Amino acid sequence: MLREEGIDGALVLSPENFHYVAGFAGHQHTVSRQPGFSVMVVSSENDVPTQLATMDFEAPTFEKKLEDQRAALGTVAGNFKVHPYDTWVGSCSWDEITGARSPEPHHSMLSSDDLLKRLVRGMNLANRVIGIELDYLNVGYFQMLREAFPEAKFVNISDLFVRARSVKMPDEIQMFRTLCCVADQGFYEVSRIVQPGVSEKDLVDCFRRSVISSGFCAPSSWSMFSTGSSGARLCLPGDGIIRSDHVVKYDAGVNAEFDFYTTDTSRAWVMKDANPELFRLKDRLYEGQRRMIAAAKPGLPIKELFQIGYSYVKEQYPCYRRGHCGHSISMGPATAEDPYITESSERLLEAGMILAMEVPCYIRDFNGFNIEDMVLITETGSEVLTPKTPHYL
Repeated sequence: MLREEGIDGALVLSPENFHYVAGFAGHQHTVSRQPGFSVMVVSSENDVPTQLATMDFEAPTFEKKLEDQRAALGTVAGNFKVHPYDTWVGSCSWDEITGARSPEPHHSMLSSDDLLKRLVRGMNLANRVIGIELDYLNVGYFQMLREAFPEAKFVNISDLFVRARSVKMPDEIQMFRTLCCVADQGFYEVSRIVQPGVSEKDLVDCFRRSVISSGFCAPSSWSMFSTGSSGARLCLPGDGIIRSDHVVKYDAGVNAEFDFYTTDTSRAWVMKDANPELFRLKDRLYEGQRRMIAAAKPGLPIKELFQIGYSYVKEQYPCYRRGHCGHSISMGPATAEDPYITESSERLLEAGMILAMEVPCYIRDFNGFNIEDMVLITETGSEVLTPKTPHYL
């Protein structure tokens, strides 16, 4: 993609895209989300090794992760070279501790920025076209890059990563299968306790316990479980108690620990004494989503997928308004990303895409609905990755 865009090399500076390229990310980099803790310098040429810069305290971990990848794949996982820079940690050897050898002579500490400059110049990129993630970088770090490489031309490649991540590789698809299975089990457990008298906090606690018991991932912090009027607004679980005339809605997900992959799924259940119109609305929303899933296949324009769901609901409810009916999903911290399922999206569906297909409806100060599943686009059609949790209780 870099070559197609006429870009000579790239600096990969966000922890999620560092992970996307290398298969792992830096610990401190992930925790702090500050550029510079881990840095990747990539050439557009395939035979040029990709340079990974990280703190001296973590460099051995990077080497071990690369060794583990090679062992798992039975071949070279990638053409990577690891370079440490000095930090406050100050590692020393056992022989130095015991006095068996003299301490290393004092030297000026090599910072992350200094190492980056050395690597970029060593790869002959200092006066070339360099791709950077402007959607991630802060102004101060970008200014440092411009001052360090005044002859370079910097171009934004944030959209290239989003486009690449929108079509999943087989190992990513397996990751999503695992995550969606954990999430689906958690949602199923929630469905078993939904009844009048149960609180929003009961719902989210049930979900969290189930997800954490998997030992593989954690519930997304933004996960929303709501009942009645709280379902019509953006909010975290509160003091709401399910009544027999409510709609109970959740919109939630799980996150893989330090792997960034994430999920997004919703259900809306109408309680038995609710207004009959709420049952009709739920049926219409659900059928609109099912029609989208049934039609999804490689080659279908995404704007047509939008019209299938949106027009079906609007035909019965002329007041219905919606900007999109789903989105691609890959790596956090963002949950939704391009391509969005909108009336203007010209992109075609491709095998390997994973989309959160949703048909919501929010009624101000009254109730809220969202019908959403994670859907894999296959070679011949589509596959729902969150099938266990019922749409109807």
